[in-house]
Amino acid sequence: MGAEQSQPEQPEKPVRIERSEIPEAYYNVAVSDNVVRRVRSERGAGAVDEEKRRLEEQLQRERENNHKLRMQMQQLSDLQQRHSTNIEVQPAKKESISLDDMQERNRVFDDTVDRVKKQFFSFQRENACDGTEKEILSCLEKNNGKHLKCQSLLPKYHECIEKFREEVLAQKR
Repeated sequence: MGAEQSQPEQPEKPVRIERSEIPEAYYNVAVSDNVVRRVRSERGAGAVDEEKRRLEEQLQRERENNHKLRMQMQQLSDLQQRHSTNIEVQPAKKESISLDDMQERNRVFDDTVDRVKKQFFSFQRENACDGTEKEILSCLEKNNGKHLKCQSLLPKYHECIEKFREEVLAQKR
């Protein structure tokens, strides 16, 4: 037995290769069957077998679910076919609407739309805190990246918002 064989094996250090060091022609590299077998043997046959078993079970469950879905689809198709043969198709009744009736319906619809717009969309309050907002924005522009210098303006802004909120709530009561 030689000196090399009596030495304990040193673990191999991983080799790191930066992407910039790889020529563009080698970006897509194939892996041989020998490399795959070696990686699998290092990983352990038990882990591979366990994963294989788990995947087979999952595949079997999915096949069973697919079979159930196919059966349900077939039943629905059968029901739909039976239902369509049992019902006679009757032509739809044509309702004649006079021009005056159509205009009256359009007028009622337009009136309803106008009432909804007035009630829900027309009233918009002005921004009561606009001046304070402008102060904060100008401060932030002047102190780019130094936002804490504008912190003293926040209590005034919060107070303005709270006051406005209370006014709005008082008007709704």
